[in-house]
Amino acid sequence: MAKKQTARTGAKMTQADFNEQVSRARTRLINDWPFIGYLCLSLRPRMAQEDDGVPTAAVSMDGTLTINADFLASLPPEEVCGLFAHEVMHPALLCFARRQDRNALVEINGGQVVTLWNLAHDLSFNTMIAEQKSANIKLPSGAALDPKYKEHAAEEIYDLLLTEANKKPSKARGDQGQASGKVGQDSSIGDDMRNDLASTPEGQKAAKGDSSAKKKIETEWKVGVVAAAQAQEQRDKGRGNMPAWLQRMIHEIVNPKLDWREELSRWVGENGPRNDYSYRRPSRRSAGVGTYLPSMTKHGITDDVTVLIDTSGSISQDRLKEALGEIQGICDDLQIGVRAIIVDADVHDDLTAQDALEIAAKLSGGGGSDFNPAFKRLEEEYYNGCVIAFTDGDINVPESLPLHMKGCLWVLRDGDRDPTNGRWGEVVRVPQGEEAAASR
Repeated sequence: MAKKQTARTGAKMTQADFNEQVSRARTRLINDWPFIGYLCLSLRPRMAQEDDGVPTAAVSMDGTLTINADFLASLPPEEVCGLFAHEVMHPALLCFARRQDRNALVEINGGQVVTLWNLAHDLSFNTMIAEQKSANIKLPSGAALDPKYKEHAAEEIYDLLLTEANKKPSKARGDQGQASGKVGQDSSIGDDMRNDLASTPEGQKAAKGDSSAKKKIETEWKVGVVAAAQAQEQRDKGRGNMPAWLQRMIHEIVNPKLDWREELSRWVGENGPRNDYSYRRPSRRSAGVGTYLPSMTKHGITDDVTVLIDTSGSISQDRLKEALGEIQGICDDLQIGVRAIIVDADVHDDLTAQDALEIAAKLSGGGGSDFNPAFKRLEEEYYNGCVIAFTDGDINVPESLPLHMKGCLWVLRDGDRDPTNGRWGEVVRVPQGEEAAASR
């Protein structure tokens, strides 16, 4: 954690005063900037307690907004709106998930030590807030602001600032060790990404690293972003007044550019028997299966990974070849065999195999589409591993993940519907056309 600031002093604020300030800010934002105003309805504002260590304001992934009462009392109404607009951007733009391993600390102007990712994320959107044409919305004085970073992604700004910091060593130290260096930036709000202050059960689980809780919260924010964009469009009566930067940001949130193979690797690494997962040279058996297959080293069968293969009438041979190629990659790089359940409306085969070629010989189906028989079998066995399901999404599935199962990954193509409608499991999408060719 970066060095704590000294709280600003101002008039004492009662809970009623605090609630009134919050209500007024939300009302102004809904009227002047519906996109941000509706997002702010998902925030959970509360007054900071002394042991929170919040001299200004801080926000958690679950939308808990902790505000120092003295700081809030010191702001004029337009800066309260600007503060809310700033804080909601952090969870709405999924900054907690996007941070990954970006943990550098830097010294900013005035000697304060802050986390570089927090600063980079501030700079990525503060210029856009400052450019809003409303007298009711103004960033608090001293907010991190630099026009040269306008329309730059936070990840790009982080790299640029890290390069700058490495050229200017600093003797200042944060709670986690020595800072990377100095950067020529100001930030009166300081470190305001504080997942440790989450107030909801899901938020507290996410703060402790619970991946399912994180995923649920991220999905809720994505849904909220789309709803807020629709509210903005309704106010503007379809005149297309949504700023280009905001349109692009919404699109990137809802349709993130992910390498689907890396996503598959990440998921198997988190849920399977080991962490590493990388493709190697092609196997000599590739021609026999009819698609690209990495080389293989056999080290036995595992109960940790079960693959479900949809062989219903809507599944093409091309899809089946694609699935076999990815199953082979799992066998090779986890150095295991897998259990494969072949199913259309009924289970046609349930086998353990060392490679995709053994599975290819057992493929059959062409009937209806129903994964329920396969999941029922696993549930009756009290199966506690993970499932990777290859399908086009046009298939019946259970209402919820079987009780003992660790997790489920749906491998779908772009355009396929999620068979659970987002209720459970995770989705990785395989790009088609030129993108698919480039990824191979």
